[in-house]
Amino acid sequence: MTRAPSLRALALAIAAGAMFGIAIPAAGETTASPRLAMALVTGASRPRLILEQRQIERTWGRSEDSVYRDVDIPEWRSEGAAVLLSAVIPGAGQAYVGSRRAWVYALAEVAGWTSHWLYRRRGHDLQDDAAAYAGYPQDTTSRWSFARWELATNGDATALRALFDRDRNVFYDLIARDPSLLDGWAGNAPATRTVFSEMRRQGDDRLRVARYAEMGVWINHVVSAVDALRAARLNNVPLGHDMKLGVSSGWRHGSPTFTAALQRSF
Repeated sequence: MTRAPSLRALALAIAAGAMFGIAIPAAGETTASPRLAMALVTGASRPRLILEQRQIERTWGRSEDSVYRDVDIPEWRSEGAAVLLSAVIPGAGQAYVGSRRAWVYALAEVAGWTSHWLYRRRGHDLQDDAAAYAGYPQDTTSRWSFARWELATNGDATALRALFDRDRNVFYDLIARDPSLLDGWAGNAPATRTVFSEMRRQGDDRLRVARYAEMGVWINHVVSAVDALRAARLNNVPLGHDMKLGVSSGWRHGSPTFTAALQRSF
């Protein structure tokens, strides 16, 4: 009863071997099928391990209770160009960067040069009026003359004549302030000289304001250049050439939330 299944199995094995061409080993004999055995790895070099990487793209979903928007970053601005532009023309660097303060420096520039020109012109006009009031000192009928002073003081006006020929502005300042030249004035000498001195003072005041205005113009150039550098850095520092800012806000767990994400392109 126990040998019948073994004979049946042996018969089936012999039939299968005959069909597929597989030799049946004899009793006590072992063999290996060449079709089932793994080939040996041979060669001069050892096998190498090759790794392959696959890029995975993932998109994050948006929260349903938030408002999401993309904020485009302005184009990259050269800090050196912004400084140079504002140093030459105040406000130009700010306009290049996109700052709203460009018009402030441009307006200050126009106001400074306008003030400088107006006050300088008025100062020279007052000085010319004062010179005309004193008259030409070579003329004895002038309000101040060399001959009148020499006659009153018994002095020599050679040095004064040379000064008048060399620098008339210094000469007029001298006869307006030097007490030793008071006798050169006609009529009531102190009163005449006071009128002349007041005209000169007003002219000098206008010219002084003109110099202050010019100084303010150059200061405006420097301040505008520094501010243009600051504006360029504010434009460039938050992000780089290849980055964009994503901003989202909303409510979560009963309180407001705000999220900013940097997105960089490669």
